Amino acid sequence: MNTFHGFAALGLLSMSMGAQAQPQYTAEACCQLCPQAAQATYYEPPELKNYATLVEAKDQWLFRTRSDLRTDFGLDESGYKALKRLRDGLAQRGVELVLVMPPSRGLLHADRLTPLELASFDQARARQNYLQTLDRVRDLGILAPDFANLLSSPQPAGQPFYFKGDHNWTPYGADRSAQLVAQTLKGNDVLKALPHQVFASQPAGLLGRSGTLQKAAAQICGNGYAAQYVTRYQTRAQGDSKGPAKVALIGTSASSELFNFPGFLEQYLQTPVRNFSVPGGGYDDSLIAYLLGDDFQNAPPAVLVWETDNLDSLGKSSFYRQAMAALSDGCDNQSPLLKSQATLHSGRNQVLFNGSGGNVYPIKGNRYQVDLKFADPGVRLLNATLTYLNGRQENLSLSRSPTVNTQGRFAFELRGDGDWGEQTLLSMDVQPPPGMTTTGLSTRLCVKPAITAAPTLRTAQTEEN
Repeated sequence: MNTFHGFAALGLLSMSMGAQAQPQYTAEACCQLCPQAAQATYYEPPELKNYATLVEAKDQWLFRTRSDLRTDFGLDESGYKALKRLRDGLAQRGVELVLVMPPSRGLLHADRLTPLELASFDQARARQNYLQTLDRVRDLGILAPDFANLLSSPQPAGQPFYFKGDHNWTPYGADRSAQLVAQTLKGNDVLKALPHQVFASQPAGLLGRSGTLQKAAAQICGNGYAAQYVTRYQTRAQGDSKGPAKVALIGTSASSELFNFPGFLEQYLQTPVRNFSVPGGGYDDSLIAYLLGDDFQNAPPAVLVWETDNLDSLGKSSFYRQAMAALSDGCDNQSPLLKSQATLHSGRNQVLFNGSGGNVYPIKGNRYQVDLKFADPGVRLLNATLTYLNGRQENLSLSRSPTVNTQGRFAFELRGDGDWGEQTLLSMDVQPPPGMTTTGLSTRLCVKPAITAAPTLRTAQTEEN
């Protein structure tokens, strides 16, 4: 049996010395995915780690068993505590946080799964855990659009929420999500105070999408999938030109202009929206870059719409340590307790020392933050070692997505979990970024602002009539 381009051909040839029969073939459709796609080792390259493991469903739909067919959602208790602190910090700056977390592809498109895949996917558990996660987020005082109705009814024919071979939503999915954001903010005093402007969305040709899952399959198997075409949309202000925006959007690639999620938000919120999402930057790095930038620090938005495809990255303490330091603009607004200007050379370079002049300050992990800026604005990796008086050390590695620009700046809180918050910092060493033998670095250490539990900024939401 030989396999050619996804088809299995069985050739039966009967020959004799006296006569030659014509060859007869029977062919049946075969899978597009190769056997290697089921092997975890093929997903070890960094560009494939988020696609493990691909399975093919009906009509050439592709799913990732680890992400799309997951049943567990949400954070642990420390993660929810950190998320609430971020929400409270934003509220102190007058910012209402809206967290958009749509259902997984498996939850919304389980009808495309084969019986074999359905047998191993516990839809009931996935649905329950997903909805409980949204409820828990709301308990933190964060607005979270309710996608429950989408789980209760089948997706309309020809209007899939997600692409069949891509992790992003379609323009239809972006449209439905924007409607739910508007419903969530309905009756909110913050929304009522925003500048009112009418926007309209119109079809703007076709959008052809060769999806990320399809590209991963092609890299592993060598064969390709046809692009999927859907209607593309464009949103324009009616009458006057677009006014100043008091709504900011941060998100994944799903929040790019390609799928018109920013435009649909403008249409349903009836107010201008400014999109700070960075293609390829992720919802975590994009947020850190936005908080560190002048746009946020000089004019915080009234509403921050934060679109995520899951909460996995939000379970990392390193994200919150950076986001909270970025929220207060590092050490730019206060006098540093320690500071230095250094030229880094190969190996470890001490850039902070708590003991100069014989004075040892009580620099506790739960009260201070560090603000560093490389002379080269293209630096995207920080490797540092923090040493405490009792000899304990923390090796800290922070990286930036290649598409996110923070001008070589890294700000982070000292470690405060467990008993780390009571340790006294002695010193900090930094290594030059890979490929650099020398570079300049400015380092400051300052007190981190206190974050108090903030009341909700919104009024009670009105029910949909």
